[in-house]
Amino acid sequence: MEFRPTAPAEIDRVMEVLADGRDSLAALGIDQWQQGYPHREAIEADVQWGESFVVEDNGKIVATCMVSMRGDRNYDQIDGAWLTASTSEEPLYATVHRVAVAHDAKGKGLAKFLLASAEQMARRHDCESVRLDTHPGNTPMRTLAQRCGFTECGVVEVLEAGNIPNATPQRVTFEKLL
Repeated sequence: MEFRPTAPAEIDRVMEVLADGRDSLAALGIDQWQQGYPHREAIEADVQWGESFVVEDNGKIVATCMVSMRGDRNYDQIDGAWLTASTSEEPLYATVHRVAVAHDAKGKGLAKFLLASAEQMARRHDCESVRLDTHPGNTPMRTLAQRCGFTECGVVEVLEAGNIPNATPQRVTFEKLL
């Protein structure tokens, strides 16, 4: 198994894996990702910024995520408290978003591998922590974060979700000290 940056020619496959993630969320009755997000333009931007990553297993892309060291403005206002005082203006944290695993690769520990790989990247960039968020109803992701040593920190409002009709803008946040 290899965790590596996404090549531009692999965006179609990343979109397929994200569609599998969208289907998994829909099966849980979660409105997140149900109205066209993450869209191709977001993934193209992630690739351009060097923030899109894939897990390749036996020559096939089986999982994807976005890892950024640029901070997340949605995290500046939290109902709760982060473990670190870093803000999006001067981030000392890595952010993990858009975690998805292909349907035919579930149960192999790939999401755990993605988070561990993101932690390794964050350490190499001298980050103090890794942060992530998820829909309040996404019990599998919440459980994964806790099993991987993340601490639940509170709730943030995802500004972009406010532009999507019937979308839940609240996200439960997690942080792990490095």
